[in-house]
Amino acid sequence: MVSRNHDSVSFALGLTGSIIGFLSLVFTCIGVALPTWYIGTNANQTIIVAKANLFSSCYAPYTSQEVISSTLNCGSFNSYLCSTTSYQNSVLNITAYSPGCTNPNSDASIYSDFDAPIYQVSTKNFYSLRSAAILSIISILFTLFSTIFGFLTGIILLNIYLVFIAPIFASVAVIFGICALVIAGSVLNYTGVGFALFVVGILLESVALPLLSMVAGRLNSIEITKHTNEDEPMFIERDDSFPDIQREYTSRI
Repeated sequence: MVSRNHDSVSFALGLTGSIIGFLSLVFTCIGVALPTWYIGTNANQTIIVAKANLFSSCYAPYTSQEVISSTLNCGSFNSYLCSTTSYQNSVLNITAYSPGCTNPNSDASIYSDFDAPIYQVSTKNFYSLRSAAILSIISILFTLFSTIFGFLTGIILLNIYLVFIAPIFASVAVIFGICALVIAGSVLNYTGVGFALFVVGILLESVALPLLSMVAGRLNSIEITKHTNEDEPMFIERDDSFPDIQREYTSRI
């Protein structure tokens, strides 16, 4: 067992890494929840008419031919209707239909030409968004677990093998978070606040990772040194493996 009470450096590093991990958890949770990964504006770029993140999309319906509503209608990607001919693609005035998913609200069709899944999305991009959403949730969960074990490592008594859980979970959280960003980037042109907060959270977890790793390595080194010192004999026993030679020498004298 390893006691943190005898190593203030490990305590300070573990506590600092855990606090940074907690901030990472807050930023990633807020970033994922905000619908502002993608932001679409009108032609004059003065009014936000569409938003999207990894889970849902929002759009501003037209109340008349030229007037845009100030209220955004939002819907989850789970409600999108998918079929083999849902995705409409027009090239050189030729319209082709391919597998995809569409927003069940027909008034969102005015945003079919947006570079985001506001009204329609191909099947490949749809499942990419679903995968990115799952990866982001996994990243948040591992960030939570790494933060908890980081606090435990720096404060209470843990088995030496458990001190490696925090950096392992932190590394998994960073990997899954980066994968979520890469996969989502193939679908969304993300420039919004939600995306920025999620990136900040991943960067903070990347900072917490080496701190938690140093704590685990330092405590492991202390434990190995402790066991080595305990196994060393305090006194060296006299070697009496040749008593006959000693008696022969004495008798000759």
